Amino acid sequence: MEPLAFIHTLQITDSFFPVGAFAYSDGLETAAAAGFVHDATSLAEWMDHFLVNVFVSCEGLALAKCMLALRAGHIDKVVRIDEELTAIRPAGAVRAASTGVGRRLLSLYTAICSDQAFKEHARVMPYANAAVAYAFVFNHCGVGERDALLAFGYNRLAGIVSAGLRLISIGQQQGQTLLTKNTERLPDAAHRILRATDEPLRSFSPMLDIQQMNHQYVYSRLFRS
Repeated sequence: MEPLAFIHTLQITDSFFPVGAFAYSDGLETAAAAGFVHDATSLAEWMDHFLVNVFVSCEGLALAKCMLALRAGHIDKVVRIDEELTAIRPAGAVRAASTGVGRRLLSLYTAICSDQAFKEHARVMPYANAAVAYAFVFNHCGVGERDALLAFGYNRLAGIVSAGLRLISIGQQQGQTLLTKNTERLPDAAHRILRATDEPLRSFSPMLDIQQMNHQYVYSRLFRS
C-alpha cells in the first residue's frame, strides 16, 4: 500500500472520524440488557458470530464485490449490491444505522477530497450502506481489496469492543485482548472473502437479528440500535 493510501485508511477507519458509528451497538445493547452478553467470554462469542456470519458472508463480501465493480467501472453492480444489503437486513434500526453511517462517510469524504467525479458517483447510491460507502472511499484512496477488508473488519470489531466496554463489566485490558484475538483472524477472513466474490451475499444470523429487532423495547438505552 502506498504511504498516503495507508495514512488515509487510518484516518477514515479511526473512531475520531465523525461518521457517528459510536452511536450504534448493532443489537449488542439488547443482548447485554437481556443478560445474553454479560462478560468477556460471552462478548467473545458475540464477536465470533459477527466475524463468521456477518462479516465474511455479508458485509465484508459486499465491500469486496463493490470494490471490484468500481475498479471495473460497473457502477450498476454497486447499486444492486447497495439495494441487496438493505433488503437482506430484517431489522429496520440496523438498516438505518448502516445507511446513516454510510451517508455521513460519503458526505464528509466528499467535502475533504474535493473531487467532483467522486461526488457524482456517490450520488447514485440509493441507500449508501456502510460497506458500500467504505468501498467507494477505499477505492478512491487507492486501497486494494485485501487491505480494505482488513481495515473495515478492524473498524467493525473495534466498534463492538467499544460498545461492550460501555455495556458490560469488562476492563480495557480485557477489551484489547478480545480485539487482538479477533483481529488476528482478519487475514484469514479476508482470504475467504476474496475467494468467494462470485458468490451471493448471505445473511443467517438469527441471534443478532432478534436482538437488533428487540432494541426498541430496551427500557434504558445508550445506543440507537
